[in-house]
Parts: sequence; structure tokens; C-alpha cells
Amino acid sequence: MPSSNEWSIHKGDCIPHMLGEMKPKSVDFSIYSPPFPSLYAYTSEDCDIGNTATVNEEAKIHLSFFFKGLKRVLKPGRVAICHCCQIPRMKRTGEVGMHDFRGMLIRLGERAGLVYEYDWSIGKNPQSQAIRTRSRELQFAGLESDRSGSRGTIQDYLIKFRAPGENRVPIRSKHEISRNDWINWAEGTWDWRDVIETDTLNTAAAKGGDDTRHICPLQLEVYRRCILLYTNPGELVFEPFGGIGSGGYVALGGESLKTCKRIENPRRYHCCEIKDEYIQQAKKNLETAIGQRERSKAQSLFAGVME
Repeated sequence: MPSSNEWSIHKGDCIPHMLGEMKPKSVDFSIYSPPFPSLYAYTSEDCDIGNTATVNEEAKIHLSFFFKGLKRVLKPGRVAICHCCQIPRMKRTGEVGMHDFRGMLIRLGERAGLVYEYDWSIGKNPQSQAIRTRSRELQFAGLESDRSGSRGTIQDYLIKFRAPGENRVPIRSKHEISRNDWINWAEGTWDWRDVIETDTLNTAAAKGGDDTRHICPLQLEVYRRCILLYTNPGELVFEPFGGIGSGGYVALGGESLKTCKRIENPRRYHCCEIKDEYIQQAKKNLETAIGQRERSKAQSLFAGVME
């Protein structure tokens, strides 16, 4: 298992890892984007939830075990943030409309014993999404031919679950979130102008030569806000579907190239990942974050001496 004093990566399926190998009640905060069944395939592994053919029964079985494991490792009173979006039904299967993936995740989380408390939505640029997805429901062509099929953008959701019980260590580290920050973040929908779609780590290096699978890292600003909201410095951030380590990059103090924002006081990080290329890239990203943080610290010390 690749690791350092501040981070570790488990190579393997997160479900048995959470259900049997991780210590119970050992995670201070979890953030994750579960594979979207039937929509994206990330690997050819049998344990990849993205390889299920439908959003229905098979995916529910996998995800029900996932939520049982998550509840087992999350400390009482602590938070897990689940990123998702609604999944379009595929015309190739003769279906129309949307699968309520968000609702399914909430029901499965509650069934496992987690408390559903809230969800934020993240707005999307309609023109950008129309161009990227070529969705007729968003395009002007659909608007001008038959508006009955037109709809708005498919937004992202951040579902907030909490483990039952009392949080024994209050999260109240000073000088990390200002009142002005909270006025902005407390809005039910985060603006796409603040959460920039391309504010992600580079995915190209994580793809193998014959790899046509999908990589969709979550925006770094989403990680930054959630980690600052729901952890104290030095606490453990767990990402069950680690990918290229975006959550760890932010938790360890890596800087966004788009916003130049970073977390000043680092957290610890643990994740699971089944794909070797992703693990290798995640290691590089985590080491880069630590290097950036140490250089920033040295520059601050030098500036203080010069003054």
C-alpha cells in the first residue's frame, strides 16, 4: 500500500476494505463521487460499480454494501459528502427521462443507518453543457423544433450524510472560514462562476495507452470548501473512490491553478483505488501538494525574516 506519514492509498475495492480491514469509527470526514452506473465505465474490473448495466437492482446491491461500510468507519456525528448527478435514461435501451440517482443514494444511505441532512446543488453553464454533451434538450435546435422536450442543465449535487451519535470533537478551527465565506457557501446552489468546471487536476497522465475509460475528477474548490467545513487540521479525510487523488491533493495543501486557493493547515488523507494508472498519478499529485505546501511555508518564513 503506497503511503507516507500524511497519506495512504489502498489498492483494491473500497467495500471489503471498509467492511473488514479499516478500523471502525476511524474516519473524521469522507468525500466521494461514486461511479455512476450505466453511464461511465472507469475500469474493466468486476468490482467497478460503473460496469453495471443499469441504475437499478445490480447497482443498488453494490451501493447498499458500500453505505454499510461507510457507516462502519465514520466517527459518530461526523460527515460524509456524496457527489452525484441525475442520470439520463439511454435512448438505446428505449428509455426516456431521468434516473433519480440522487434519490436512490439518499434512500440507501438512510437504510444503512446514516442521517440525511442536506444537499447543495452546483449550477452548470448551460451553453457549455449543451456543447459538451450535445444534448438536444439543451440545444437551440430542440428549442426551435419542439420545446416539449427542452429542459435545464443537469446539475451536480452534494449530499450531506452524518453518522448517528454525538460529535466528540467540535469542528471550529479559527481563521479558516470567514463569515463572508459562509454567506456565500450557505446558499443552496453554488454558482458555476465560483465552482469552475475546469478547476480539476490533469487527467491525461492517468490514462494508459489503450485506455478509453472515463475520468471525471471533482472540482478542487468543492473539495476545499467541504474539507474546511467538516474537518479540523490534522484530521483524516477518506475518499473511497480515490481516482487520481484530487481530494488528497487539496487536503494536503495543494493549490488550484485556476483559483490559486489552497488549505493552509493540512489534513491527513486515505483513499481506495483499483486502477494502477490512477494510483501512480495520485501518488504524484499527493507528493506535489506536499512540495507546494512546504515551499509556500519556506517562502513565508523567508519573507518574515526579510521584514
